[in-house]
Amino acid sequence: MKKINFEIIKKVDYVLVLLIALFVIISFSVKSISKLIPRKKSSPPKITIVDSDDEKELAETKETTDFLRKVDDVYIFSVSTSAIKSDDLSSSTGYLIPQMSNSIGQMRSSSSQIINLIFVKDGEETSLFSSKAYIYKFQLKNSVELYTESSSIYSYDLVDHDFNIYAVIKNDTNNDKALDSKDNVSLYVSDYDGKNLKELSSSIYYFECTANNTCLFSEYHDGKVSFYEYDGNLKKVSLIKTFDQELTEKRIELW
Repeated sequence: MKKINFEIIKKVDYVLVLLIALFVIISFSVKSISKLIPRKKSSPPKITIVDSDDEKELAETKETTDFLRKVDDVYIFSVSTSAIKSDDLSSSTGYLIPQMSNSIGQMRSSSSQIINLIFVKDGEETSLFSSKAYIYKFQLKNSVELYTESSSIYSYDLVDHDFNIYAVIKNDTNNDKALDSKDNVSLYVSDYDGKNLKELSSSIYYFECTANNTCLFSEYHDGKVSFYEYDGNLKKVSLIKTFDQELTEKRIELW
């Protein structure tokens, strides 16, 4: 029978303890250093329009139609295009979060952007717009947005309304060859099935749903900010108040 060499066992134990200690020290150091490194701030993405003179880029652009959602008895499809290109829509942390304020996006990261919505009810098809427009943000009737990240589901309950709301960028109004919140953002509403589309404003700077079937928005003209209320029950826009005020950053609280 072989004798147990205790000296060798002691040396092996010492090496193991040393390795474990080094691993703990390195792990702690990495975590400490990562906290000191400032995270890259997330900036509002810009939407670039593909130059119509670039034949290669035009050949690579695509339009796709995808199922978006069913609301009551209406099936809603989105029409997207890669002719409008965006920067990174996600936050610097890697989590996809609701894009509010000046951010552009529909809670998804995609190389394509929605340019129209198609509503199908009882076999009848209704296109929201007769021509293409960038649907910057929107809320559908009784809209509750869901998305998944790391196998978890998050929901965001929004103020209840029985109509659809759309923030739309129709043109590159500042001629910088990009579609973003620096351009005029038009405000539209429609019935839940896409019918009776109505433009409430051609350029909004603030928007928020304030109560059931009621929302507030503002416009800016000649150094004056005017606040309006839209009553979805009466389908009526009313002026609330006008202030002398410098133009501030847009805040459009739509998903």
